[in-house]
Amino acid sequence: MLLTQSCTQLTQSTKLAEGPVVLAIDTVRAHVDVDTTRSLIGMSSTTHILGIIRVASDNEFADYPGIQLGFGGPIKEKKAAVYNALEGANADVLVNPKYIVREQRAFLFRKTTVQVAGFGGKLVFE
Repeated sequence: MLLTQSCTQLTQSTKLAEGPVVLAIDTVRAHVDVDTTRSLIGMSSTTHILGIIRVASDNEFADYPGIQLGFGGPIKEKKAAVYNALEGANADVLVNPKYIVREQRAFLFRKTTVQVAGFGGKLVFE
């Protein structure tokens, strides 16, 4: 009976600031200049072995606030495809992205391929 009991200890090393905390942060004024004359296209693929081991061809990902990738699914592949679409395009964001997701399944393997297309946008700060 003594062996099944456990001990828990909580130590508080710092105290939270008391009173109201006010941060003076100015808003960022910017707009996006969208180039609708050409579409940017990117692709990424990943192979999963036994559902655990991930073999990816891309090691660089787009990750910026406001990116709408949805929940679940091939999030890393979508981020890599967006990065590949923006790479060398002189654009900061991908506007109105459209994704095509393909999965090929075998007994021990699963290959996920994501293709994205959208317009390039450049942030212009005021």
